[in-house]
Amino acid sequence: MSFDTRKSASAPLNDVLVRVGRLSAKDRRALMSALRGDEIAEDIEWLHKVWGRVKLSDKEITAIVEEVRAEMHEKRKAPKTRR
Repeated sequence: MSFDTRKSASAPLNDVLVRVGRLSAKDRRALMSALRGDEIAEDIEWLHKVWGRVKLSDKEITAIVEEVRAEMHEKRKAPKTRR
């Protein structure tokens, strides 16, 4: 008889997935919300690092924000195509 004594790198992940599968729908939504919050915090931290080194005037920042808002508005207005 032989045994595989190597630890599987995905075993901890599989354990987590099994446990998440046992959660109620409400608890899964809460978990996903917490994970998204962590991801958003990391994204904001990265943006702060990048933009913190760039010196912009209030006028330049306002122009960038307005440009992004206009792009987002256009995307929402665009007719959705069916597949």
